Amino acid sequence: MKTKAIIKTILILPLLLLPSITSAAELDSTGYKIVGATTKGGAILGTASGDYSALLEVGRISNDPRNYSTNYKMFTSPEEAFLPAVPEISCFETTTSGSSNCTTGPSQLSTGGMVAICGPSGCYSKARFEIDINENPTDTLYAVMISTDNFVSDIKYVDGNNFWPETQSTHNLSDFLTKTDWETPDFNIQGLQTNTTYYIRAFALHGDFTQTEPGPIVNATTSAGSVFFDIDIADEFGVSEETTPPHNTNFTGVYELIGGSAAITAEDRIWLDAGTNSQGGFAVVIRGINGGLKSNTTGQIIVSATIDLDTASDGFGLQSEYINQDSYSYLGVISATSDYSGSGNSVGIVSTNATKVYESSTPIYNGRMALKVIAKPGTDKTPATDYQETIYFLLIPRI
Repeated sequence: MKTKAIIKTILILPLLLLPSITSAAELDSTGYKIVGATTKGGAILGTASGDYSALLEVGRISNDPRNYSTNYKMFTSPEEAFLPAVPEISCFETTTSGSSNCTTGPSQLSTGGMVAICGPSGCYSKARFEIDINENPTDTLYAVMISTDNFVSDIKYVDGNNFWPETQSTHNLSDFLTKTDWETPDFNIQGLQTNTTYYIRAFALHGDFTQTEPGPIVNATTSAGSVFFDIDIADEFGVSEETTPPHNTNFTGVYELIGGSAAITAEDRIWLDAGTNSQGGFAVVIRGINGGLKSNTTGQIIVSATIDLDTASDGFGLQSEYINQDSYSYLGVISATSDYSGSGNSVGIVSTNATKVYESSTPIYNGRMALKVIAKPGTDKTPATDYQETIYFLLIPRI
């Protein structure tokens, strides 16, 4: 329970000095009752009428009771009455999923947590926090301390301009921001290390010489960088198929390659699963061994090229048929590069050099792609059963 009540008693008490009288009285008003008020050493308590004012603070509950005792702290000096309430951190998150305690950030937080805005396993280099201002005025300023050892020896501050941790030597008034300014960026702590626990706490400022003590400490742990990549072989309806190596796609049966025939698409597709929390997304590149379908028996190659096989005499290549990813709008989408995004029998090359097939510029959650394998043997190709190519797929996360 947060105790924020302020208890003040206003005494409006003119004193009538009389010689050596000690007395006790009960004082009533519309706002309070003081029982057994006693004066000593030549004074009695009396009342007067008319306009007057005098302030005497007899007690005030602490702005943040947990910092001082189980119940309260009584202020002992007048200047403390001008301090703002000690702020608390209402949420500090890096890897939450499904829900979030943060309420002022991107809407995706409420349904997907931090993984909805950072990708699989959450954020590895940044975080979000929000401040409980404990009823301070809206123009109150706040600064945030950050540490990796619970403020034993590593004590830094969050820079109010770039939101990176900074040393105490560079910490200054520009690092004090309002709650709104702190919470406007989606990520208000950046430049963190992966797989590391961070501790933060905040303090408030509302005018000169009013900086509060630091508030309670909270912590969160950044994730490791996350990359997932998988290959499956299944037909055109194999959106959810999961298969195990070895991964082979064959032109057999009704899909057999016949010299001089039209372009043929193999029955099975190359299905790719991909996901990452890498801030720059990823690229999927391919590289072949032969640069086409090669027969070790005949020594001939159905050369791969970026080409329209409907108009070419022969050739071999890949074409993207399917792309999907979980629909967190804050995250990115996967796209096929232009050479592989054609229609009909237009294909992209399987080169002996690395060639980019798919990419994303932002994190991806549960990406799924499928590539057709299309070939057209020319009339000059000698029939054989061992025309083949080995294709390597590589996913490259991008920072």
